[in-house]
Amino acid sequence: GSRNWKKLYDERTSVERCNGRLKENLTTNDLHVCGISKGTTHVYLNAIVLLATALAVKKTQASKEVA
Repeated sequence: GSRNWKKLYDERTSVERCNGRLKENLTTNDLHVCGISKGTTHVYLNAIVLLATALAVKKTQASKEVA
């Protein structure tokens, strides 16, 4: 395939990995709220937690490399 196709495939893989983490680790699969608005808020908060965790891991790894 072309380079563009590989880049698109890699991005899709990354998105699917994030979706899997949200579903398995952050209870996105089992919402305990009613309504689209509350469900959307729940998913957004889970996404923020996922991003904050990734940033914390990256920062920890960077500080270990310096030390």
